[in-house]
Amino acid sequence: MVRLSLMALVGVLALAGYMVYLDVQLRERLDSRLYQLPARVFARPLILRERMVMRPDELEAEFEALNYRKRDTLTEPGQWTRNGMDYRVWRRDFQHADGREPAAVVSFRLRNDEISNLRDENGERLESFRLDAANIGTLLGGGDDRNPVRFADIPPLLANTLIAVEDQDFLNHFGVSPRGIARAMLANLKAGEVVQGGSTITQQLVKNIFFDHKPSLWRKFNEALMAILMELHYEKGYILQEYINEVWLGQQGSRAIYGFGLASEFYFQRPLDRLEPHQIALLVGLAKGASYYNPWRHPERALERRNTVLDIMLKQGLIDADTHRANKAKPLGVSSAGGNAQNPYPAFTERLLEELRPYYSYEELRTAGLRIYTTLAPSVQKVVEDAVSAGAANLEKTRGIQKGSLQAATVLLENQSGKVLAMVGDRRPHYPGFNRALEARRQVGSLIKPAVYLTALERPHKYNLATPIEDAPLRVESDDGQVWMPSNFDKRSHGPTPLYLALAKSYNQATARLGMDLGLENVRQTIRRLGVQADLPRVPAMLLGAVELTPFEVANMFQTIANGGEHVEPRTLLAVSDADGGHAQYFRRRADRGVDPVPAYLLRYALEQAMREGTGRSAFRRLPGSVAFAGKTGTTNDYRDSWFAGFSPGVTAVVWLGRDDNARTSLTGATGALSIWTEVMRSLPHRHGRVEPPRGVEFKPVNERGQYMDPDYCRGGTELPFSYETRLQPAPECAGRDRWRWFRNWFDRGDQQEAAPREEMTPGWGIDPSEEERRRERERQLQEQLRRDDESQQDPQPDEEPLQLPRREEDLRNRAAPVVEAQPWQREAPQPWELEDQWP
Repeated sequence: MVRLSLMALVGVLALAGYMVYLDVQLRERLDSRLYQLPARVFARPLILRERMVMRPDELEAEFEALNYRKRDTLTEPGQWTRNGMDYRVWRRDFQHADGREPAAVVSFRLRNDEISNLRDENGERLESFRLDAANIGTLLGGGDDRNPVRFADIPPLLANTLIAVEDQDFLNHFGVSPRGIARAMLANLKAGEVVQGGSTITQQLVKNIFFDHKPSLWRKFNEALMAILMELHYEKGYILQEYINEVWLGQQGSRAIYGFGLASEFYFQRPLDRLEPHQIALLVGLAKGASYYNPWRHPERALERRNTVLDIMLKQGLIDADTHRANKAKPLGVSSAGGNAQNPYPAFTERLLEELRPYYSYEELRTAGLRIYTTLAPSVQKVVEDAVSAGAANLEKTRGIQKGSLQAATVLLENQSGKVLAMVGDRRPHYPGFNRALEARRQVGSLIKPAVYLTALERPHKYNLATPIEDAPLRVESDDGQVWMPSNFDKRSHGPTPLYLALAKSYNQATARLGMDLGLENVRQTIRRLGVQADLPRVPAMLLGAVELTPFEVANMFQTIANGGEHVEPRTLLAVSDADGGHAQYFRRRADRGVDPVPAYLLRYALEQAMREGTGRSAFRRLPGSVAFAGKTGTTNDYRDSWFAGFSPGVTAVVWLGRDDNARTSLTGATGALSIWTEVMRSLPHRHGRVEPPRGVEFKPVNERGQYMDPDYCRGGTELPFSYETRLQPAPECAGRDRWRWFRNWFDRGDQQEAAPREEMTPGWGIDPSEEERRRERERQLQEQLRRDDESQQDPQPDEEPLQLPRREEDLRNRAAPVVEAQPWQREAPQPWELEDQWP
């Protein structure tokens, strides 16, 4: 007896010691428990403003991205109604980087694509109203993912249903439920198999945190002991909260869906506190086996399990009979499989990661639960995605191109802010593969030509938009005897052509001649000032596009032109905060002026003419004529690449089409990329009206020789913008038309206002000493950059395919095109070949 007593005492002491050990393990884990949460990414919040330009379909696409539901009457946040052109929206509560904004109702009218009568729920007028930001995924996928909720935020119906289904004695037991074990044993004996477990919610939580799911008696023993210890130290509310955050409820590839907070978004794209009874029933049912009851793979099983839970809810008095009947009649109602993808915008996310890496480590982005606020505009992204996918497929069908062979990339920037509103790196926009928008370096063809003409326009004493440029055969011989003779797309020469028309119609010979007169170094420096940092070969073919750039770099370059010469660094990142929305770090706009406003405006005007009467004319007929669109086509040798880069007063968009194997596509910039660009731009709202010229620009009529036609002496001519620095020669046909003009002018002097001094009219043109010093410093830095580029480059290969250099003198004679006299100033309808791009 004494021996048995001693053995019992030793056993009790051993058990007590073991429980102390388990207790230490339990408390250390739970007291220091921090969830490893991937960074959450949010789109830019839509801010509604009075007189804001907004199309109804664009607005409703924003609602769709936010998972707002259209209703006849507003009953809860996350809903909107429409009556004619009158809208009412109930915004959700949301934590922005600059603070939390509560749920609120706003009403407004959207008429003629303009917002008006913006008012709050009390009828007070508002200048602006910010919606919540759409959750567009997480960064650095894989592993466990959850959206933790606090006990106070758990819907009572969810908590009560979970207790009713999983552990009816939860509020009374001490971690282990003898009654529950007995009930489970009886049910299993009746069924002849294991149909019910006896584990409490506390035991399941212990298992999820500390053990794997392999059944064993030793695991069950430890589970029971630790459950008892957990009940001793922690309140029931905390245990239920941790279970709700810890239970596994689904899988998306390598991403594990843990907790009801994330599961509600994953399956229903709704916050937890907005779930309906049938949705709560499905999620609670999934806790028994999310794989077995997967609603996408096994919808019948899932529906049966959901209805079983609804029956329990009725039996326990959690819902009434009418609610039970109505919810049981509803379908599962889950979103499309993977609808709440971890990374639905892979091209945009890749650029976002590039901007984050200098400030945050991989581990912080993967585990710290950061909230990342970005520039992505969901409605614009959808427009671009639809245009790229449908456009590529349509071109293959109508142009006889092999199905599935075309690839595409698109970048769309907001001009003044540099915000990346949309980005697509594949014709399958959600495919997380090779990102052509950032990584595909392709020759740009005629997209480089604006830099040549800008270099000329920066010399206002020698060049202006009306300066005749000789479009005639050009022969350039290199030091090693290689000869370059560019030709026009139509194999014709057009003689003297006004500078702006040479760009608008993309004449190769005129561009090459102008570029060689200006000097390759000067053109390379201009390209640098437009924001391009890529390698620039020092060969004549650079003037016509033998330069490899990504679509993102092209967008950066054209955005500088759209901004009147101010280069704004493109950005996807607005702010980053911690998991609770505090301690925000903001990322501001960064800009510098690379080009003076006057020549930038003159170039813009020339690119507008490219849309009206040049290679972009086919798009201009489909776009609103009251918007100042400007752009340029680009086509590379053998039709390998089809480009279009252009802008409106508000946004810049670049489209590239081609094949990954660099094979022929049979598309020019005008027949390929331009069609997708047009579809994108016609689907977006734009600011109407002419772009106002900067100080230092005046419009004057000139004749076909670029000579000034004084309207006081004669009529006619073409009115073009000129720099005040430009001194136009008077047209001979206008001289002597009014011999007595000097006499009238003598008496009209008193009515004339004194002209502003030249220094006041042309700011930034060498007048301000500090500005002049900054300009010299920029030039010095650019020269240094060009020198480093030259040192890092290998010797150019003059016989590379795009240049197609003839090897023999007789080839030169055969390829030389005769000069054909043209009348470029007669505004006739262009020939079909004039609508295509030009390439040597």
